[in-house]
Amino acid sequence: MTKENNKKGQMTVWIIIAMVLVLAIVLFFLLRGEITPKVGEKIEENPKNYIASCVKKNVEEAVEIMLPQGGFVSPEHTKLYNDIKVAYLCYNSQYYDFCISEHPVLLQEMEEEIHKYIEPRIEQCFQDYRSEQEKKDIGISLGNMEIDIKLEQEIINVKINREVRITEKGENYKINNFDIDVRSPAYNLGRVAAEIESNEAESCDFDNAKYMTIYPRFKISRIPMSDSTKIYTIEDKDMGKSMNVAIRGCARPPGL
Repeated sequence: MTKENNKKGQMTVWIIIAMVLVLAIVLFFLLRGEITPKVGEKIEENPKNYIASCVKKNVEEAVEIMLPQGGFVSPEHTKLYNDIKVAYLCYNSQYYDFCISEHPVLLQEMEEEIHKYIEPRIEQCFQDYRSEQEKKDIGISLGNMEIDIKLEQEIINVKINREVRITEKGENYKINNFDIDVRSPAYNLGRVAAEIESNEAESCDFDNAKYMTIYPRFKISRIPMSDSTKIYTIEDKDMGKSMNVAIRGCARPPGL
């Protein structure tokens, strides 16, 4: 055998080894369910796209309800302001006394509010997806669902852990995780609201003018009510959204 034939033989062996390795890697990820099946490109057929669209719609809907009401879908202790029930973040019914924080972990509570609002709606989206696919003779099996919500800078991250098995034309696919980011100012506004609450609880005041000088992204107004309640409206000018919060502390009797 000539040197040239020997080199060609070696090259052929390396090509075969490379092909085997690529095939092994593809099979490995398919078995783990990490490769998204091309069930179809339409949003109603692709589970990743369908669920992402559903999550985005419902998270945005939850936030639209929550922000005007102090960060809650159904606030309990509230002050009516412009026909909106605004949650008290810090409150004391007595005169002269500092307000007492009612929501010391506001951002965490906001995550829980979003979770409670979207969970049944996301479940319905999965059921709708299954029903639509079964009409096309595509088998869908759904495992248990776990949802994790995290407020982050300018986004709300939603992680859904759920096994979705798809059977189409004799082929089986599996998807385990859905990870969706929804653009939102909820974290920024909630963080400022928490700072207002903390300052009011410590000193009966919040210097909104100074805060806006340091952080010009925000516009913060303070409206005094007849019962010594203050309504703060925090606007994220970059994202065009606002949040209301109510505070009552260090109140003075009428006439003083």
